[in-house]
Amino acid sequence: MLKKYRRIYQIAIFLGSIFFLNSGSYAANDTAQPKPTPDTQLPNIGDSISIQTDNTRALDLSPHIWDRYVRGFRRDHNLSVESGYASTFWIVDKFGDLKSEQYRSRQIGLIAHYTFHILIAGKTGYFLGSSAGYALADEKKIDDQFQPSPSWLLPGVQTGLVYNYDPSGRIFLGVGAQLERFNDLRTKRSSGEWQSASMTGESYQIFLGADVFILLDTAIHFAWSDSTTFFKRPTDAENKLVDVKMKRRSQGACLGLLYHFL
Repeated sequence: MLKKYRRIYQIAIFLGSIFFLNSGSYAANDTAQPKPTPDTQLPNIGDSISIQTDNTRALDLSPHIWDRYVRGFRRDHNLSVESGYASTFWIVDKFGDLKSEQYRSRQIGLIAHYTFHILIAGKTGYFLGSSAGYALADEKKIDDQFQPSPSWLLPGVQTGLVYNYDPSGRIFLGVGAQLERFNDLRTKRSSGEWQSASMTGESYQIFLGADVFILLDTAIHFAWSDSTTFFKRPTDAENKLVDVKMKRRSQGACLGLLYHFL
């Protein structure tokens, strides 16, 4: 019986030994060969997710917190109240006995402004508005020959360009025209008596400034202006026309609070 199947057993044992030897050599080669290392230049999936999350958070925080209300440009109604100081230069060609004289004085005032802002494109727009107020002049008589008087700044017109560099601030450049009423401008006659005249001046100005918002709807308003006032049809205390030819040049700055009606 064993002799009958000896050849078959021998063949089986031979094939099994070959299979065993091949399996051992394959395992030895697999352990000897180094495993590939991950490329450090390629980001890990987890890292890429965290980087993307960080960038998304940064983008969410980058817009100004007020931008959702301002929407890039502060439109519509604005109202401001401000106090101003100006250095004035009077050029008197003729006023009573004064001829070809020049005088310097100072002026402080309280002014109210209203402007309506309209978008042109992006962050740039223009405004239309008006202003009115009251101004005090030097109380002293300049060289005992000429005395300015307080004046009323009658409502005028203003227009200009405005740029909203940020939801919290903007800069502007504009021009304006208004009437200014003087009720008691005085000059001394050669006889020593004072001559009084009421005059209405036509003022033309150029101004520039900035609004810095400390609250969503409240800003600190600052402006610098240069204006020239021409006097028309002055009258004396008896409402008679006076032979007067003069003008006033003013340069000054103002500071106040502005409210934006969102």
